[in-house]
Amino acid sequence: MLNGVTDSLNVQHRSQTVSAPISELPQSLPNVQAKMSSIPTHRLESYVRWAKVTQGQHKISASQVAEHSLKHVIKLLKKLKKQVQISLKNTSPIQTEPDQTCLRLQQMLLNLKPQYQGKTLIDHQLNVITPTRPASPRQFTLKSVELTKPKARDERISLQIGGAITNITLPANYSQARLASHLAANLKPLGIQLQAQQIANNPAIGSPITPSLFNTHEKQWQLIKDGIFMTGQGQRLPAGEPRLIKVIEELNWQDPREWQFNSHSNLKQSMAKISKSLSKIEQQLQELGEVQQKIRLQLKQINNGKQQDFDVQNTLQRLNTLMQPSPFSAHVRSLMAQANVNRNQVSSLLG
Repeated sequence: MLNGVTDSLNVQHRSQTVSAPISELPQSLPNVQAKMSSIPTHRLESYVRWAKVTQGQHKISASQVAEHSLKHVIKLLKKLKKQVQISLKNTSPIQTEPDQTCLRLQQMLLNLKPQYQGKTLIDHQLNVITPTRPASPRQFTLKSVELTKPKARDERISLQIGGAITNITLPANYSQARLASHLAANLKPLGIQLQAQQIANNPAIGSPITPSLFNTHEKQWQLIKDGIFMTGQGQRLPAGEPRLIKVIEELNWQDPREWQFNSHSNLKQSMAKISKSLSKIEQQLQELGEVQQKIRLQLKQINNGKQQDFDVQNTLQRLNTLMQPSPFSAHVRSLMAQANVNRNQVSSLLG
């Protein structure tokens, strides 16, 4: 199942016998661009092929780990769906105790956190994470604080996230919608957004205030999930020392944590959510298979030497780009610095 992982590790093992350790590199590496004329074109071709094959193997390995995990998720979801069906038959409409088997299966889903080379492959909503499809955003509200509440006086607030402090002035006599738009523009550089429907809402001053719903990416969420230190001037936030304002995560239906099993109605709702999640994951499995096939075809073309556009200047630029995300960039730099590898040796690495 995970042949790609073994193949990429074999490539890494063989590369270590050729290139010098990083600690043994000269203090000053020669400028590749300045000496490109001294590097034969066939050697540049081999370097590019090696970088592409290595990168391709890692993509295949990561998708195989994700594929294996999704298949395990499907098994758990099918078991959970079957258990919910059983609970619906045996549960009275007034029962409030959650089904323990459902809770156990739910926890097993939550404990699934597959990774490849330290990177998470499936997010909290059971979606595969790819370079073009990042992890689903986290949604949250602020407990006991409403920053978009209209006030008769200006208020300068401070937010401390990580080691950075951001100051924002909330103008007086703005409607909630206008304050939301103003706040959204100031929070955007922090990676925090205000939900679109919140900004579109336009209640008049004195009308009930709709709680602000924020979202942020996974990295920023890790900094704010335990709360945000805030200071105000007594209008919406207390003045003086910063206070830790708790954040309350709002769960999407795709998040297994949102599924409830403590009543007949909640079991029916959870059944629908589980069914939709199963369909979604089966579609993702199909997409992963198509991606793997495409990458294998590309690697086959590379190994067959069908990439013939090896202009020296362009090749150096492409090689530099390929090396950026590659864990073997240090080895490639070592090879190019030492220029002590012949074509046969590089070909053996690609074999």
